[in-house]
Amino acid sequence: TDLRPLDILAEVVPSDGATSGIRIVQVHGARGLQLSAAAPHVMSFPASRIFSQCDLFPEEFSIVVTLRVPHLPPKRNEYLLTVVAEESDLLLLGLRFSPAQLHFLFLREDTAGAWQTRVSFRSPALVDSRWHTLVLAVSAGIFSLTTDCGLPVDIMADVPFPATLSVKGARFFVGSRRRAKGLFTGLVRQLVLLPGSDATPRLCPSRNAPLAVLSIPRVLQALTGKPEDNEVLKYPYETNIRVTLGPRPPCTEMEDAQFWFDASRKGLYLCVGNEWVSVLAEAKERLDYVEEHQNLFTNSETLGIEVFRIPQVGLFVATANRKATSAVYKWTEGKFVSYQNIPTHQAQAWRHFTIGKKIFLAVANFEPDEKGQEFSVIYKWSHRKLKFTPYQSIATHSARDWEAFEVDGEHFLAVANHREGDNHNIDSVIYKWNPATQLFEANQTIATSGAYDWEFFSVGPYSFLVVANTFNGTSTKVHSHLYIRLLGSFQLFQSFPTFGAADWEVFHIGERIFLAVANSHSYDVEMQVQNDSYVINSVIYELNVTAQAFVKFQDILTCSALDWEFFSVGEDYFLVVANSFDGRSFSVNSIIYRWQGYEGFVAVHSLPTVGCRDWEAFSTTAGAYLIYSSAKEPLSRVLRLRTR
Repeated sequence: TDLRPLDILAEVVPSDGATSGIRIVQVHGARGLQLSAAAPHVMSFPASRIFSQCDLFPEEFSIVVTLRVPHLPPKRNEYLLTVVAEESDLLLLGLRFSPAQLHFLFLREDTAGAWQTRVSFRSPALVDSRWHTLVLAVSAGIFSLTTDCGLPVDIMADVPFPATLSVKGARFFVGSRRRAKGLFTGLVRQLVLLPGSDATPRLCPSRNAPLAVLSIPRVLQALTGKPEDNEVLKYPYETNIRVTLGPRPPCTEMEDAQFWFDASRKGLYLCVGNEWVSVLAEAKERLDYVEEHQNLFTNSETLGIEVFRIPQVGLFVATANRKATSAVYKWTEGKFVSYQNIPTHQAQAWRHFTIGKKIFLAVANFEPDEKGQEFSVIYKWSHRKLKFTPYQSIATHSARDWEAFEVDGEHFLAVANHREGDNHNIDSVIYKWNPATQLFEANQTIATSGAYDWEFFSVGPYSFLVVANTFNGTSTKVHSHLYIRLLGSFQLFQSFPTFGAADWEVFHIGERIFLAVANSHSYDVEMQVQNDSYVINSVIYELNVTAQAFVKFQDILTCSALDWEFFSVGEDYFLVVANSFDGRSFSVNSIIYRWQGYEGFVAVHSLPTVGCRDWEAFSTTAGAYLIYSSAKEPLSRVLRLRTR
């Protein structure tokens, strides 16, 4: 071999990029190849194609790689490059990485036989979803790794790289080890073998070290942000896309040629020259009226609903029913139809969440089971049975709600324990997922008073959890509390005066952050209950960054409000309240309020409801919908939002 760079990627990707399963993706202004959809044999070629004059792998060489690796689960290994003997399937040489290490593998033979040797570099800092360029230089017994033109890490191995490693009858595989297990799931931009020398001096120093170039395939060489005339026809092309609900993301050199989709306005933009340029006219969709779409007859009165999707399966709604059986319904041909019944004990709420590929559904049970024991249950979706099956039972006390959230890669569940016997002043509990046991374990207790709801949200790097406290044993006039996570636990951040608080809803409008509480009832044992004690103000608070606190933004008169739901249509933002009781009747109207800037939220639609308990907004390809549950009749209703 001569000393020219051998572009391994160019050998498996034709100049027109037409290989089946390979996708070209642009991230942070640079294009790379996504290989995971291609079959392993597609991304291979015989070693004889580049070792035409000699069958021996060079004794001294370097491998240059530019790649972008997403977060990998623990113990996951992926292959970037392998050389495999076709007949025996023996691994002759390979480059593999895990979340904490980069491994170089090679076959060593002597009179005692053949064995595989591994040289491992710790913490190469690859799995951070950023571009990196690595140079692995091999010379006799010295193995050197340089990352982004930084200081090299040298390893003097006990076993040197062999001087006579034959690749006769072998094949190069890019992104695999000839089989599906260990497929490379990231992006690769450059993969070059340089025989006879260390490639580092050819690359470094570099103005953009993470993207330093020795040789890349022609299909990746076009200037970012300036597509060629027939680019879409030449090869499948994708670009990284940001999706937000209002806030405008930065458009800098790092985001050049990146798309941004504004979900609230249905506008598509391209970052060009530090400016977002519209490439799709914004849809001026507006809410016209609300119409009844479906009467969903339920097993009994419904105290809570949860709408969720399961990838490749469909859209579902889970109903928390007062009697012994709750249900899951699947969206089929434009309606929810019965899918699965689940035994519950006066279920109050469901919470859908995922951990990795695991899909869960947790129910908050308010009453004890047949044995007098109080348990709420977490169910796990079975991909084989296509049903939810019991996974873990957790002792709770008249549970009203579950909240699932993630902080720094760790998963949590918070339960709102309402009361124990007649005592409402008890602890609610935050549980943490233990990856070792694959179970939730108690992590922190928080004193609550008739807890009804938890709501989690983040502001920048800070994580918050707010509880709706309903009753302290003598009065519904109790403080509900907002907690901030510091030093591994949630600590009190702010307290709010509330009246039978039943729900918190956090939402964003542009850069502004709001927190709405649903107040249900003003009651005190020392005062006589009057009809108007249910007709009280619920409150919307707004985050004041300067004061580092939420301050009152707007009072809205409600009738024993039990839930708020925020949603948007086109450029408009809405809040719908679940009004449940006015002191005389459960047949009261729930109201949709529209955001009108300086005026705040203004009532625009009045919806007849009976004992309304919970609202959920969802969308399908056919349009946007609302669904509400009734705590007073076995009937929930799906409403369609008609737009113009």
